[in-house]
Amino acid sequence: MKSILQAMAWPTLLARWRSLDNRELWVLVTGIFALYFLLVSLLTQSFDEVLNVVLVLGGALLVHHAPAADWQPRPGRIGRWVGVALLVAVLWRGQRLINSDFVSSLLPLLAWVGLLLLAVPVAKLRSFMPSLAVLALLPVMRAVEWLTPLGPLSEKTAWLTKQMLSVCGFTAMQIGNKVNMPGGGVNVADACAGLSIILQLLFVAVIFAMAFPMRHRWQNGLMLVTAPLLAIIVNSMRITLLALINVSDMPYRTWWFDFFHENLGSMLFSGIGMQIFVSLYVYWMARQVAQLGAR
Repeated sequence: MKSILQAMAWPTLLARWRSLDNRELWVLVTGIFALYFLLVSLLTQSFDEVLNVVLVLGGALLVHHAPAADWQPRPGRIGRWVGVALLVAVLWRGQRLINSDFVSSLLPLLAWVGLLLLAVPVAKLRSFMPSLAVLALLPVMRAVEWLTPLGPLSEKTAWLTKQMLSVCGFTAMQIGNKVNMPGGGVNVADACAGLSIILQLLFVAVIFAMAFPMRHRWQNGLMLVTAPLLAIIVNSMRITLLALINVSDMPYRTWWFDFFHENLGSMLFSGIGMQIFVSLYVYWMARQVAQLGAR
């Protein structure tokens, strides 16, 4: 029975494939590459880096202006071969990824350039600059993560964590990037500094500014400043929780500490920060729309 269903399915799929026009085929290939990057990221990169890839792909789709309904791919004579070469190179390099590196952050951008060269001549790439700019933010983000010294950020996060603990009624003392409490404390270093969530929220702010710009540039600028400040506050809340877990007598304390220190617990706070930022952005945008309607 299974072989009969397979025999019936393959001719149907083949007929459907042959019926696709150039536009549908190009969209299909683009979707396949997007899924490919998601799968490669899940297999070779950390949770934070997978989230970055999801933000990149989603942001590029959000700022991309769909062409007219009757649009059909018309690549340039040289561009089509360059596009094919880029896609082959991306697939070749992607199959050899074993962990995150700077080259892996370039792959979505290179693949999109290759796909665009299979759709339009080089002279018409300018109309796709928003999506190219969003994809270019991924290697920029990776470079910033590697080049930014975390010492000053760790100390500021430790200071804010100490203030939060004091407000909650706990005795705490900050020494550099360490927050000491009776019975324990935390050391704010490396990933705990919160650079990843800062870049992620800043990335979301840039995408929103491009896709849903405010009426005035200073308003977009204010949201770009709000994003990293909000990220620092949310990450300090996470460090505060870690400090409280570390000095508590709760069951499975080590498991809970590891959960919120990395893996899904860390991403939970990233999600909270993004939810707050998006809510603020939507609220401010709604007020502007209401003011325009009242005039």
